[in-house]
Amino acid sequence: MMFCIQRQEAPDQWVQELCFKTEFKAYMCARTKSLATMNTYRVIDPILNEVTTVVRKGKGLPH
Repeated sequence: MMFCIQRQEAPDQWVQELCFKTEFKAYMCARTKSLATMNTYRVIDPILNEVTTVVRKGKGLPH
């Protein structure tokens, strides 16, 4: 199972960047990138096509 991070380009447009073996590693990468770029990122479980986490400016948000 892989967890992928996506960056928000526009309100309904997401661009996939990287995938990781664990949800924790994907979350930490998304959080780090979000803090560095001030962009919104999310973690996706591509098998279930489900958003597991949204990170905006380094802060986790309920989805």
